[in-house]
Amino acid sequence: MSEAWTVAEAVGALKAALDEKGMSIEDLFQHFDADSDGTINGPELHNGIKDVAGDVLSPGQISQIIKAFDANEDHRIDLAELQNALSEEE
Repeated sequence: MSEAWTVAEAVGALKAALDEKGMSIEDLFQHFDADSDGTINGPELHNGIKDVAGDVLSPGQISQIIKAFDANEDHRIDLAELQNALSEEE
């Protein structure tokens, strides 16, 4: 991703990866949730984006995505939060 990276660009990249790979948001969540605890933490998000979208993001960028998606402010992304973030129109 570019130096002028935004959360919107990350959302766009994830949506494009879903379309390209024929994955649902639920499939993406399960892929990212490596420890199967029902939430996605920072390292899981970093590895998942790298694997699915091919982008390597900085810890600051990962933190921005979590803050943007994390409605209940538990510093993790649950399935409903991911669905809300990826379902919104830009």
